[in-house]
Amino acid sequence: EHAAALGLVPGRPTLVHRYASATADGAGRRTAVTSFSAVALAEVEELARYRDRADGVSSAQLRRAYDWMRGAGLTLHQRDTITPLTDTASVRVVRRVHDQHDRPLEITELVVDARQDALVYEFTLPAAG
Repeated sequence: EHAAALGLVPGRPTLVHRYASATADGAGRRTAVTSFSAVALAEVEELARYRDRADGVSSAQLRRAYDWMRGAGLTLHQRDTITPLTDTASVRVVRRVHDQHDRPLEITELVVDARQDALVYEFTLPAAG
């Protein structure tokens, strides 16, 4: 589903980042998978470098991915969809990011235990001008 939405071609390499963590007591679990589009990899040099050197074992440091995208001249538009999961206390958050030309850049799927975690959204509005 995500591959089609990102315009990924089967057999062509892309960049996928997987993350998992648990609360200190092990009761709450958080997992996330982020997939980047061919457009993001073509437009953002830092993301392409991570894809080219990915070995499937080392953890990529992608905290600055949105900064890198903006630095490449992309204006980011983000849409988050929050859905409770049936028969669990978890919720799924799907974030879709596209640019000013409506090209898909990234999809992240995050699953969190709603009993243990709070969803906090923080963002900065661009300066007027």
